[in-house]
Amino acid sequence: MAMFAILLLLTALWTGEVTSYTACKNATQHFQGYTYTIDPVTSEKVWSHCKFHNPRFDALLCGIEGSTDQHYICDPDKLITSQVLAVDRALKAIQTQTSTQCTAPNGEVQSFIVAMALINRIRIPDFNDPDICINDCGQIQPVLNSSPGEITSAQKNIIMENFATYLRTEWGMGACGNDVILLYCQEFDLLYVSVGYGAGNLVTSAVIADIVSTFGSYKAGGNIAEGLFVISEKLRVTLRSVTPAHILLILNMIGLTLLGIFLFFFLYLRDLEYNVWGREGVWCVLGEMVYWLSGAWIFHGLLYFVIYTSLKAPYAGILAALLAGVVMVALFVYENTLFKNPSILSTSNSTI
Repeated sequence: MAMFAILLLLTALWTGEVTSYTACKNATQHFQGYTYTIDPVTSEKVWSHCKFHNPRFDALLCGIEGSTDQHYICDPDKLITSQVLAVDRALKAIQTQTSTQCTAPNGEVQSFIVAMALINRIRIPDFNDPDICINDCGQIQPVLNSSPGEITSAQKNIIMENFATYLRTEWGMGACGNDVILLYCQEFDLLYVSVGYGAGNLVTSAVIADIVSTFGSYKAGGNIAEGLFVISEKLRVTLRSVTPAHILLILNMIGLTLLGIFLFFFLYLRDLEYNVWGREGVWCVLGEMVYWLSGAWIFHGLLYFVIYTSLKAPYAGILAALLAGVVMVALFVYENTLFKNPSILSTSNSTI
C-alpha cells in the first residue's frame, strides 16, 4: 500500500493542473526527498538536487562502472559515456597542480577542487505557488504544468543556481570554500558554475562567462565531452594563478634576499673601512648587535676557516707525500733489519 501511495503521489505531480500545495507548512506531506522522478510519458529521469549522487562515493550511480575510487564527475544519464574518465582525470589534475589552500577537519590537505554534475532533465518547481519551498529537500516540490520552453530564462537560472549551490553544500568537497561545481542540464541547454568563497577571487564573473562561452561553442558542434575537458583545463590554468600563498612565499624570498645582501656588505665592508657603519659611540653598539644577533659571526668564522684550510692544504699535502716517500725508502733499505725473515724477492736473488 505504501508503494502504491507513493506512485499515486508521483503521478499527481505530473498532472496538467496547477495545484495549491502547502509544501512548507503541511507536515503530513513530509518525506526525505526523491533524487529523481520518472516522466510517465517519456520514462526519462527528472532530477532533483535532493540526495543527488556524490561522485566520491557513488561512482556506479554516477555512470562510472567498475571503479571504487573517488571521482569528481557525476553523469547518471551517461551524456558523455566513455569519455567520462578522461574528464574526471582532468578534474583530478586540478587538485594536484594547484597550490594548497587549507587542511580539512579530517587532516586532508586540500588544494582547489572542481567537480561536475551532468543531467538530462531537471525538476521544475511551480513558481506560481506562493507556498513553495524550493530549497527544502524534506518537503514535496511540485512541478510546473508547462514545458521548459514556457518558463523564462530567469526562472531557468534560478533552478540551475539552486541545484548547483545545493550540490556544492551537500557534497562538501572544499573545507575552506576552495571548491567549484559545474552543473550542465541538457534540457535547459545551460551550464551553471557555482564558486566557493575561497575560489571566488580567481574564478570571477569574467572567467565564468568565458567558460560558458567556450563550452557553448563545443556543445553546438556536438562535442560535449571535449567542451567539458577544455573548460576543465581553463579552470586548472586559472586556479594555478598567483594566490595569497604565492604572495607570502614571494615576500619571504624578497626579505631573505635583502637580508643576505645586507649581511654580505656588512661583513665585507666592515673589514675594508673601519668606520663604514659609523662604528663610533651608539653606532658601534648597534653594529655589534646586528653582527651577533644575526648569527653573521658564525658564517664569518666558517668563511675564515675555509680560507685558512684551503691555503694550508697544499703545504700539508706536500709534507704528507714527502713523509710517505721517506718511509718507503727506509723500508727498502732497512728491510732485513726490520724483519727477521727475508722477503721472497731477496731469497730468489741470492739463489741465482
